[in-house]
Amino acid sequence: MKTPPIRSNSNPVAASKRTAFTVILAIALFLWMISPFSASPRQLDRVPFSQNSVEDHFSHFEGHGDCGIRSTQLYVPPVALDDDAPKHTLYCNNRATLLEAMSGGGRHGFEKPYFPAGCHYRWYSTAEICMILERFDAIVFIGDDSLKHIYAAFNMLLREDMAMGSLKQWELNESQRDACRCDNQLTKSECWSHMIMESRSVREKEDGVGHRNPFYCDRTPHVFLPVTDSPAPEELHASFTSLISGDPDAYKPIPVIHSLSLATSLSWSKAVDSMDEWVTLADASGRNIPILWVGPNAAGHLKPPGQILTQGNNALWHYTLETMREAKARQLDALGMYNLTLQANSWDGSNYGQKVGLVQAMMVINWLSRVEST
Repeated sequence: MKTPPIRSNSNPVAASKRTAFTVILAIALFLWMISPFSASPRQLDRVPFSQNSVEDHFSHFEGHGDCGIRSTQLYVPPVALDDDAPKHTLYCNNRATLLEAMSGGGRHGFEKPYFPAGCHYRWYSTAEICMILERFDAIVFIGDDSLKHIYAAFNMLLREDMAMGSLKQWELNESQRDACRCDNQLTKSECWSHMIMESRSVREKEDGVGHRNPFYCDRTPHVFLPVTDSPAPEELHASFTSLISGDPDAYKPIPVIHSLSLATSLSWSKAVDSMDEWVTLADASGRNIPILWVGPNAAGHLKPPGQILTQGNNALWHYTLETMREAKARQLDALGMYNLTLQANSWDGSNYGQKVGLVQAMMVINWLSRVEST
C-alpha cells in the first residue's frame, strides 16, 4: 500500500504570518502594561509612586487656589517595596535617624519633591500638629532671616492660611494685602515688617477688625526672637528668660529652634558663641529645654557674583558641616537645610519662597514630634 504523503508545515508564507502575529501580540501586551489603563502600573522613573490617592493637606487653606501650592507638590509619601511590610517601618524610627534622613536627602530634579535619605518623615495634618505642640509649655525660634522664614511658614500651617498666614493682616491696607499675598509674604521686603513675631499678637486680635484665620490651636505659645550677632541684645535675653521662667519642676519641655548664618557672614566662631550663649541661658532656668540647631540654605543661582566666594555653596557646605559638628558636641540636635535647598528656586540667591519654607517648617514639626515630652 502506498503511504500517503506527509503534509509539510514549512510553508514560508504561513510561517511569516505566524511570526508577525507573535511580534504584534508582544508589542500590544507591552504597551498595555505601561499604559495608565493597566491594573498594576509600572514605574518608569526613579520617583516612587503610590496607587492610592494622596491627600492635599492644603485644599481647605485660605488662599489655596490663589497661591497655587498643593502639599502633593512638596511631599510624596513612602511606598513599600514589599506589600506585606508594616507602614510604620517606612518612617524613621528615632530622632537621630530622622534628622540624618531629612538633612541628607535630595530631589529627583529641580523643584521636584524632596526625598529624605534612608527613611521618611511625615506630613502632619493641622490637627496632628496641634497634638504635637500641646506637649510643650512654649516653643521658641531664635535666629536670623532664614529662620524667620521658617517661622513664617510655621504660622501659615497653624493658621491654615496660604495667602497671608505669616502676616498681621490687620495692619495692612487693601493695596498692601494685594501686594503681600502668597509667596510675596517671604519675597517682598516691604511685607517683612508685618510678619507675626509671636502667637500672642494673633490671639489678641481674634475679634479685631480686619482679622481673619486665628490659629487652629493656640494653647502653646510660640515666639520668634531675631538675632544677627552674638551676644544678642539684653532685651532679647530678658524676653527669653521671661518666657522660660516658671516652675522648674514643670514637666513639659520648652523646645528652642536656633540658627545663625548669613547675618554673620558665615562666621563659625559667632555661630559657636551663639550656641553657647543660648545654652547657658537655657541651663540657668532649670527647665527641660531641648535645642535644635538649623543649618543654612544652599546658595541659589541668583547669588550676586561678589558673594560667591564668601557665601557660595562651598562656604555654605563647610559652614553646615562645622556648625552641625559643634552643635552635636554640645549635645544639641542638628538639622541641615543645604540638601533641601540645593535644587530649589531662590528668588535672590539666598532666600526661598513658600514651597521651601513649608517643607522646612514641617521638618521642624517632625523634630518636635520626636522630642520627649517629659
